Amino acid sequence: MDKEIERKIGLLHAAAGFAAGIISGLYLSEINLTLLNVLFFGIIAAYPLRILSMKLFNLSEFLLKDWLTKGYLLFFIVWIILWTFVYNL
Repeated sequence: MDKEIERKIGLLHAAAGFAAGIISGLYLSEINLTLLNVLFFGIIAAYPLRILSMKLFNLSEFLLKDWLTKGYLLFFIVWIILWTFVYNL
């Protein structure tokens, strides 16, 4: 996969993580989540981005392991950091 496409996929997932972090920090303050629940919720929230990335960048092979390292990890890190900041405001 081209480095330019990897960068665009990362930016797409980071932007979605930014939005998810702000929304979940503002509206999910009453829910207590365990680590397993957060990981599962993150995969459910970010999986449509995998399909969007495949269609947007015409990727015939975008394996799950590639998506976990290049997309989901960025989504999850940005989401958790922003959720923490917004939740503690």
